[in-house]
Amino acid sequence: MTHEVGSFLEGGSFRYAQSHQNDPLGCSTAMEVIRLMRSEKLVERSKVVGAKFMEELRRLAKKHDQIKEVRGRGLMIALEFDKNFPPSIDTLNSQLLNRGFVVGMSSPASLLRFLPPFTIGEQDIIQLIENLDQILL
Repeated sequence: MTHEVGSFLEGGSFRYAQSHQNDPLGCSTAMEVIRLMRSEKLVERSKVVGAKFMEELRRLAKKHDQIKEVRGRGLMIALEFDKNFPPSIDTLNSQLLNRGFVVGMSSPASLLRFLPPFTIGEQDIIQLIENLDQILL
């Protein structure tokens, strides 16, 4: 670029940051992820594993009155709690984290959000359910 253009850009409020969204490496990586998702049938698998996860959470909801609703699709699942339940949703989330489970949460909505990877194993889901059950007792 010319000195004049460079000086203008340096002296003004214009900012530029490269996100690498258009480079060959990013494109190649995205294509490989899509190929693996198709060959491993990960979307189809998420429907099956998600249904099992929802079934286990619904079973847990029948046991614990503080669980208000289980909802979701595939492996995108939310567990809504009564807003007045003990412990608070923040405490529940902290206790799960202390036990090695990273889950999303919304304090105002009083819910936990589960967004596991497509590759989550059924044993991981069972361990989460067991720990959640212990915490809610």
